[in-house]
Amino acid sequence: MKAVRQIATLGEMLMAGRVWIGLCFLLFGIGFLLHQVDIINFGQLLSTWWPLILIMIGIIQLFYRHQASKVSGFMFLFVGVFFLVNQVFNLNVGPYLVPFLLIIIGIIIIFHRFNRGKRAHTDTDLNTFALFSGAEIQSQSQNFRGGSVTTIVGGAEIDLRDAHIVDGAMLYVTSVLGGASVMVPENVQVEVTGIPILGGWEDSTRRSNGEGEVIRLKLHCLTILGGAEIKN
Repeated sequence: MKAVRQIATLGEMLMAGRVWIGLCFLLFGIGFLLHQVDIINFGQLLSTWWPLILIMIGIIQLFYRHQASKVSGFMFLFVGVFFLVNQVFNLNVGPYLVPFLLIIIGIIIIFHRFNRGKRAHTDTDLNTFALFSGAEIQSQSQNFRGGSVTTIVGGAEIDLRDAHIVDGAMLYVTSVLGGASVMVPENVQVEVTGIPILGGWEDSTRRSNGEGEVIRLKLHCLTILGGAEIKN
């Protein structure tokens, strides 16, 4: 169990925005350098092994402690493995991707409890998943410690203005072809990290003037052709 916790901690460290983006620049820089000195053909290597990027994102998502992140993690992992097998073994399995994805989405729709309409939240952790749908959640938790919000071709609006947020709470936000909006109290200082892939996020919160207690809320955003907005 200790080893599993250590691996999970390592996964969360790798998901820190600066580390992940820095590693990407480092690997691409080394690859292009080796290509220039004729040691490897980086273009050909990248064209074959690019699905490993999706696989890595999926694996790291699976290390999250929240169920919603695991769902998106399995989807990234499946698509990455699918394309990797197709590339390495030169199989013509491309036409089967869409049917397999439809089957997986169908299973998720059948067995997953989706959030419909505006929903009150009072628990310590918040876990919500929106697939081809939307979710509106107003939290009144008296001990909010974080959780995860995942939107895939959908949207989510999370209102934390009436929640008592524990200092250092961590909220994971994953948006794929969708959007997420998080509203926080004015005494909350937001620290945003993450990975933007053809997407991004915007922190529109007003900075505290130093009066009263200041609470830190950590947001980790993974946006792929999607976006996230944090505001008061």
